[in-house]
Amino acid sequence: MDPRRRSHGISPVIGAMLLVGITVVLSALVYLMVLAAPHPGIDPARFQYIHIRDIRITGTHAESTIPPACDDSCILLVHEGNGPLQNDRVAAIILGNGRTLKANITTLNAYRFPQTKHLGAEHLSGPGSEGPVGSTWDPGEEIYIDLNEKSILSGELVTVRIIDKDSNLVISEDSALA
Repeated sequence: MDPRRRSHGISPVIGAMLLVGITVVLSALVYLMVLAAPHPGIDPARFQYIHIRDIRITGTHAESTIPPACDDSCILLVHEGNGPLQNDRVAAIILGNGRTLKANITTLNAYRFPQTKHLGAEHLSGPGSEGPVGSTWDPGEEIYIDLNEKSILSGELVTVRIIDKDSNLVISEDSALA
């Protein structure tokens, strides 16, 4: 039989290697597409960086940067984004350990706070929350959120999500250990 005229494929090993190679390339493409897709629920065009600068829990008053009027389970947020936010057009959700709802605050405007429905928060203060309806929380300004007593436990991971009320999308999220 002439070696140049075979009745079967070149090699089953080469065929298997080719299939594995194609599978790897396609898997890599799908992975890159997933990474490039926007995160559901986050508005990348309006994203602002709101940072948790400090969390006060019982027994941490001495080293805390939070004012004494904000007694127990208090969070200090600092706007480190690039533009102002209307403090009455944003809300905050505060979670413990990523899933336990600690507070649901429907406005970050201290003037409107007493008249709104909110869960788990007693008081708002700080330059970023002040002013009448339509006031802004500008970069560099702070907001203090005083939660219900003993809402935050020592060692708990606290996550704060800032929500744009018009689109109901997350515009900032930060986490810190208490």
